[in-house]
Amino acid sequence: MTTPASTATPAGRNLLRDRDFLLFAGGQGASALGDALSKTALPLLVLALTGSGLHMGLIAMLSALPMMLLGVPAGAWADRFDRRRMMLWSDVGRALLVAAVPLAAVLGLPMLPVLYAIAVPVGALYAVFEAACLSCVPSLVGRERLGEANSLLSIGNALGYIAGPALAGVLVTGIGGAGTLGVDALTFAVSALTLMLIRRPLQTAREQTPAPMRRQVLEGFRFIAGHRLLRAALLYWAAITFFTSPIIICATYFIREDLGWSPGVLGSIIAVYAVGAIAGAVLASRIKEASVAVMCAGTVLGSVALLVLSGTASLPLALGVVLLAGGGESLSAILYSTLRARLTPDELLGRVTTTAQVAAFSLRPLSVLVAGIALEATSGSMTLAVIALSCIAISVAFASRIRRLSAPPEPVTPEPTTPVTPEPTLTRPAILKAEEVAP
Repeated sequence: MTTPASTATPAGRNLLRDRDFLLFAGGQGASALGDALSKTALPLLVLALTGSGLHMGLIAMLSALPMMLLGVPAGAWADRFDRRRMMLWSDVGRALLVAAVPLAAVLGLPMLPVLYAIAVPVGALYAVFEAACLSCVPSLVGRERLGEANSLLSIGNALGYIAGPALAGVLVTGIGGAGTLGVDALTFAVSALTLMLIRRPLQTAREQTPAPMRRQVLEGFRFIAGHRLLRAALLYWAAITFFTSPIIICATYFIREDLGWSPGVLGSIIAVYAVGAIAGAVLASRIKEASVAVMCAGTVLGSVALLVLSGTASLPLALGVVLLAGGGESLSAILYSTLRARLTPDELLGRVTTTAQVAAFSLRPLSVLVAGIALEATSGSMTLAVIALSCIAISVAFASRIRRLSAPPEPVTPEPTTPVTPEPTLTRPAILKAEEVAP
């Protein structure tokens, strides 16, 4: 027996008129709104409860640990089981867990222990959800429309981040950080509802009696190890993610503690960042082939803007550079996601995607912990500057290595008696050139 075959969006149909894609995008947009609320409200709540950047880093570290431990098995589950159900139950579980925070506030219970208690299970459900969610887009829209779909989904997410921080600033002022997290719990319920309404299968047909789990996991590892472009891009993104993971907590500390600006200003800055992310997503949708060079350029642009932000106390300048940061980082992230999905067959997509996630986020617990210690020892400004300079250095070094390794070799005269068998080529010259990149 097999699961239902995927019936992707017909090539001639506008994705904005496709019912199932709009439901999926709407659910992800609602989830992005909730994420924006929590990413703004949670650091403010922890800071209000403790006044400590270290506690912010510890809670972020606990939330990140499950991705490192469950990411790869979750990818195998996404290739083995029903992706829709994985996402649905992950949303339901997170809604119930996050709702425990406002419930504790209503009952007069200490909230900090609750925040520590839910950090790991919420992170575990996030790992399961991401494995299924990132794997189902090619089946939903078709691989030829993957770039367009990723750009539209990124725009929807960015719209959530435009409304979310501003709304979070109002909600935190009006009902407090715990109440704002209650609104976040409702967005998980909305996401679950949209998943229930999607009719189209979210994976291609495959056998219901797949290979053993260990063998499936090893297949994913072997595919990545044997694909030089995928392996190189994965390692680059893992290095960038190590430094960028703590940006939210560092920016919150910088704006609130270093500069003394209000939660409303913090929300406005995050919203402007999201506007830039929309611009980056629109630009990415016009790029026909995912380019490693443009991916690196986007990271450099965002990092230079972050470096300027770390040294300014001017709100207009801060808003301007944050706009550029959002555009550059969005462009880079979309190109990376699109390239990774296009190079991976659907039956391996869950494992490859989550292996990439694990590679990118496995050091996140250490990253956010070190950032929390750095905030306590130095300042938000210094920590942001180190993050920005590190990302610039990694991107420049990686781009230079690409140019050097992809340059045509010196001509060599072959032995006349030795026939040369040409290597197989790919149909996309841009990808063929990048295939020659070794990490």
